[in-house]
Amino acid sequence: MIIQNVLLPHRTGRYDVLVDGGTVSAIADSIEAPPGVPAIDGTGKVLLPGFVDAHSHLDKSMLGRPWYSRQPRDLDQLLADERAMRSAPDWDAATQIRRNAEVMVANGATHTRAFADVDTEIGLSGVEGMLQVRDELRDSLTMQVIAFAQSGVSGRPGTAELLDAALAAGADVVGGMDPCSYERDPVEHVDLIFKLAERHGAGVDIHLHEHGELGAFSASLIIERAKAVQLPRPVVISHPDFLGSVSADRAARIIDDLAEAGIGVTTCVPSGGPMPPVKALAEAGVAVGVGCDGQLDSWGPFNRSDMVLKVYLLAWRCGFGGDEDLQLAVDLATSGRVMGLPDHGVREGSAADFVLLPGATVGEAVVGLPAERVVVKAGRVIAEEARDVR
Repeated sequence: MIIQNVLLPHRTGRYDVLVDGGTVSAIADSIEAPPGVPAIDGTGKVLLPGFVDAHSHLDKSMLGRPWYSRQPRDLDQLLADERAMRSAPDWDAATQIRRNAEVMVANGATHTRAFADVDTEIGLSGVEGMLQVRDELRDSLTMQVIAFAQSGVSGRPGTAELLDAALAAGADVVGGMDPCSYERDPVEHVDLIFKLAERHGAGVDIHLHEHGELGAFSASLIIERAKAVQLPRPVVISHPDFLGSVSADRAARIIDDLAEAGIGVTTCVPSGGPMPPVKALAEAGVAVGVGCDGQLDSWGPFNRSDMVLKVYLLAWRCGFGGDEDLQLAVDLATSGRVMGLPDHGVREGSAADFVLLPGATVGEAVVGLPAERVVVKAGRVIAEEARDVR
């Protein structure tokens, strides 16, 4: 494949990109197309690395199902309703995961970190469905599976053993949640998650919905454990919104500690409340990922598995209006660092995982929310138009 006359991020001018064997073999001002090699005209378009949905809950999606009536509920009731929904006889985890993943891919994501809930009511059905879909879609989506204790560990005996079994079955990462406010035993919870990761050579991802100093305290425990162990996969804090609810000096010190410990963060761009300072995190060298969270789930109807829309919302929420800031928003949404993929990008030798969008600049390509999106995975076109939620 050759993609001709495209704008590339962080470069001036337009280029031809030659792909051979699923890898970028050459980038130059002009490349003569080899005989028989298909060519894509990139005139008026921008070629970006494939988007990395760094925080997805594919197993929660209600795509293709009847409308779910939602009422205001506290966290415990939200979790109970969700468990009941997925325990219903007509719920098939693999079907729902696949529906969401196919929308994700069509909208431009070539990689994702996908959480699969693990609890004593649904057991490993979500993990098994995720592993099945990961295998089925391996040619169009690179997926890391996170075995996630969404309903907690301390209050549900047997969950720790299920997490252990999920990692043994093939999950890549072990996930915990709110060590203080939900688990009520932060040291024990963080120790358990890291011990499981050490046992299986897995990564760690802890949801941290705690705000203010409570979130800062939980983060300090995670930082301490991350410094004490050497895991082969990244340690990540999801939803570090507390960084936007402590003082600027306090946040700066924590950000430096995250960078020193090699801990990444992911944000799903909250619609309200504090927002983590993503620019400060990136400037400090912290790996920052962006994700779409759960699409059309029982918690709410508004999320979409559309990383172009998520970049738009990230830029809007952070006040990123200039070209450099819009490029930063795209960089964060296409970075593979939180997945341990430092070479993900558009460069010679990188995997040919791209999304081609209409636009004269990178900013225009995402702000315009175009329906036309040519998605390339390993040098093969896998989608050519965005998908909605129906």
